[in-house]
This record gives sequence, C-alpha cells and structure tokens, in this order.
Amino acid sequence: MNPLVENTVLSLTQVSMAMAIGQFTFGMFQPLGGLLTAKYKTFSILFAGAICLIVGFLGLRFADSALAVILCFGILTPAGAAASSFPILMGHISKSVPDEKRSISGGLINAGGSAGQFVLAPLIQICLNTHGLYGAGIFMAGAAALSLIPSWFLCRTKEKGSPAAARKTVPAGSVDTGLKEEIAKAFHNPAYLFLHGGFFACGFHVAFLATHLPGEITFWGFSGSFSAFCFSILGVCQIAGSILAGIAGGVFKIKNILSGLYFTRLLLICAYIFVPKTVPVFIMFSVVAGLTFGATVPPTGAITARLVQPQNVSTLFALIFLTHQAGSFFGAWLGGFIMDHAGSFMPVWILDAALSLFAAIVSFKINEHKK
Repeated sequence: MNPLVENTVLSLTQVSMAMAIGQFTFGMFQPLGGLLTAKYKTFSILFAGAICLIVGFLGLRFADSALAVILCFGILTPAGAAASSFPILMGHISKSVPDEKRSISGGLINAGGSAGQFVLAPLIQICLNTHGLYGAGIFMAGAAALSLIPSWFLCRTKEKGSPAAARKTVPAGSVDTGLKEEIAKAFHNPAYLFLHGGFFACGFHVAFLATHLPGEITFWGFSGSFSAFCFSILGVCQIAGSILAGIAGGVFKIKNILSGLYFTRLLLICAYIFVPKTVPVFIMFSVVAGLTFGATVPPTGAITARLVQPQNVSTLFALIFLTHQAGSFFGAWLGGFIMDHAGSFMPVWILDAALSLFAAIVSFKINEHKK
C-alpha cells in the first residue's frame, strides 16, 4: 500500500479502493472457476490464471493513475489468484479424497498459500528497497510463472483424457440440473447460510489485516522491514494454523473449531486495542493472527463438502468465498477511507471485533451434517 501511494499521485483511499475491488473480483471469479472445472482441465484454468498474474504485475510499470492500479490490482492479479485458489484446488482433489481426509487435505492445501506469504513477504520488501516498485512487480511476475511447474505436476496424473471423458465419471445431471437444484437447496439450508455469514466477517478481518496491517505498524513508528518480518511470522504461523485446524477437524466437531477460531480473533483484537504498541506486542499479534488467519478455510470447506455432493463442492464453496470477498471489499476499502478521514484505524478494529463475535455465534449454530 505505502509504496503505491509513495510512487504515484494516488491517495491511500484511492489505492484502498483498487485493492477492495480486487478483493471482490477475487471472489467473483471463484464461482466461475468452479463451473469451468466441470468443462475444462484444471491445468488450463491454472495456466490462464498465471498469465493474468504476470500481466498484472508487469503492468505496475504503467500504474500511475487510479484506472491503471484498478486494472492491475482490481482485475488482473485477483482474477489470476482466483484461478489457483482453495475452491479450485480443493474441488480438483475432492473426488479422490474420502470424507474423513478432507479436513486435513484442505489444511495442507491452504498451508501452501501461507508458505508463499512466509517466503515472499521479506523477498518483496528486499525488492522494494533495492529495485523499487516495478522491480518488485517483475519479481512477482516471475514467481507467478514458476507456479506453472507445480500446477503441471498436480494435474498430469489427475486429468488424462479429454474434459468430456472426465465428465462421464460424474453422475448424469449433476453438472447442469443437479447443480442448480443443489444450489437452491443449499440456500434453504441454515447451516450453509451461517457459513456465508461467518465467512463475510472472516473476509473483512483478513482483508483489513492483509491490506492495512503494514500501515498500522508504520503508523506506530516501526520500519517497513519490521512490517515484512511480522508478515513472515504471520505466514509461518498460518501454515501451522491451517494444518492444525485440518487435524482437529478429524477429532472435534468442525463447527466448534470454526466458532472457536472466530472467538479467538475477538479476544486478540480486544487485547490489541488496549495494550501498548511495542515490538513484542506486534510479534505476538502476528503469531496469534497467523494461527487463526487462514485456519477457518479447512473447516468451512469440510462442512461444505458434507452439505453438498462431491462434484459440486468447488462451486458451492466458491459461492461462500464470494461472500468472503464481499467482506474483504469493505475490510480493504474502509481501512484506507477511515484512516484518511479519522487519522486512525481504531474504528475499523472495533468493527472487526463486532464481526468476529457475530461469526463465532453463527458458526456455533451450524448443523454440519447433510440434510
């Protein structure tokens, strides 16, 4: 956020709006990706996503206006990221993973994104310090290109034959009429609606931290390098949190795990509001935030897989993620808007705490068994 504001004529509110649009674009493209997996090979979707990421990051060279930043970070890069997101990958393997293994599988998949954050955050900061904003964009474009290697290994043994042949293994009517009926049925199921409500709050929290936590850290007088260090801590703890949440899903009621994660976020935010802002505080905040940051995804995905047919998991979870990204829009945009107008993120922290309490309550009320 800060390098974009410093290297362009844009305000924090304008850059926040571009990022907020990107959060919503990321959500909108996921149901589309879920539908496309029923018609096209997963590798084709991953390849198209990598191209969008590469073009979006290289477009930083021309990001000197609000429209250019929206094109890069509001459309291209979030669309590319959506192509390799959790619903697409989880849907790809869900047909070959038994129910009791889906929670841990989701945790391992989600941990991959966390590992990327742990590795890339300090490297991006180094690129920003040594080569500037465009140099960091070139670095990220190269990382997106390299992602095609694991994508190919993921898909080469899963998608032999044509897409039409692959669809023959899906029960008749499950992609067309069956999917429509399942979507309608899901939106009449309170458990599915509660997942949407909890994930809206989750999206607000995650986008606010991902977009504005570096600004919050520098607001209290710390350097960009310390901010990157905190994000690396958050990333490595996110790996542990995702895997632990997946393992716990095989032992405890998944809805209780989900509710507990949201309640932990509430306690974290309340504690942060009232304590002095010191180096140990930000490090501990990054640890706890990381443990809960992406850990809600595996239990949410596992509950969704219990509520719907396996061939429709990608689409139904992607719709939940669309709600997540609606929350992300407000988390990214309101952070910058309120900071510009109030001079502090405090009102957003209070709203984040209220939404975390709401998510904890509705998650506890979920009936995670298929009706």
